[in-house]
Amino acid sequence: MDANRTEARPPKTAQGAASRERLLDAAIDLIAERGYSASSVEALCRRAGVAKTALYWHFGSKEGLLAAAMEKVANAWIEEIQKSVYLARDPAQRLERAFEGLRRMVEARPQILRLLLAVANERAEVAPETRQRLRAVFQRAEAALVQGIEDAVGRTLPDLDLVAHTTIGLVQAASLRLVLDPEETDLDRLFADLQRTFVLLVADRLSRAPRTGEPR
Repeated sequence: MDANRTEARPPKTAQGAASRERLLDAAIDLIAERGYSASSVEALCRRAGVAKTALYWHFGSKEGLLAAAMEKVANAWIEEIQKSVYLARDPAQRLERAFEGLRRMVEARPQILRLLLAVANERAEVAPETRQRLRAVFQRAEAALVQGIEDAVGRTLPDLDLVAHTTIGLVQAASLRLVLDPEETDLDRLFADLQRTFVLLVADRLSRAPRTGEPR
């Protein structure tokens, strides 16, 4: 083999991968803005700059595109949580980084949470498969937070699933408030209070957890 030859992806394959990613990004942005029903196949393809046939080729249907978009959103969300929590060793630094990451997602990547909220409001009651996917997304996010807390404190604590559930709910509320009143929403105050609430919840679990050697 020629040593100067690069192992490049065939042009058609690269073009197909690019159109698939454009469709995913278009679905995330458009559904977050308009909702699922108002985001027609034509509008999605126009936003992505591809032919309608590309959507059906890559995803089979509009519902298939939604499923793939939710998966991409879930992976980005979990990656942000894990990256924020695990890069620092000191528990206090982990906490700071975790909330910096959550705020960054609300502020810089609002379409992640908005897509999930739009789909939950519109599709959860009428599409059982979508409801299952939504549940799986939030379960993964909560599990990532629980794992981060346990790694930070070095022990297993009771009811951390409720701490994660409450924290994610407050982050969603901050995202919604930013949509409704962007000029008056003070994210500094919101996230400072969210962090204080989180600390109090974790402190409560620490106070109730059996110490090493004590019976559970």
